[in-house]
Amino acid sequence: KFKDLLDKAADAGDTDALFLRAHCLLNGEDGYNRDPAMALGGFLEAAEGGHADAAVSAGAMLHRGGFGGTVQRDRRRAFELYQEAAELGSIEGWRNLVSCYALGEGVPRCEETAKYIARTMLKEESSDDS
Repeated sequence: KFKDLLDKAADAGDTDALFLRAHCLLNGEDGYNRDPAMALGGFLEAAEGGHADAAVSAGAMLHRGGFGGTVQRDRRRAFELYQEAAELGSIEGWRNLVSCYALGEGVPRCEETAKYIARTMLKEESSDDS
């Protein structure tokens, strides 16, 4: 029943449902067979609808690549997805952008930009930890 309801909501374009179904497909949970390629498609569709967590998840899949040869590594696209997530307010998106700039993954390496983003966009998070 859960799977049927989730499929109905995802097929109607609900971004939360698309994200959740993609997560189930990625991990082979809740009645779904593991299918990383379909999971990526679901994450991308939810991200296009403005779902920040889906953009981070799709970016992570593309950043890593692999998944039994079903997902081609594309660090440039991963960077773009992290940027979309960050612009939607995702702290995880900002963290991943810092990492991409610091390591030169998907974008030319620029430690100054990484430090600037960390200092300006992640400042509240670091002050909350102290």
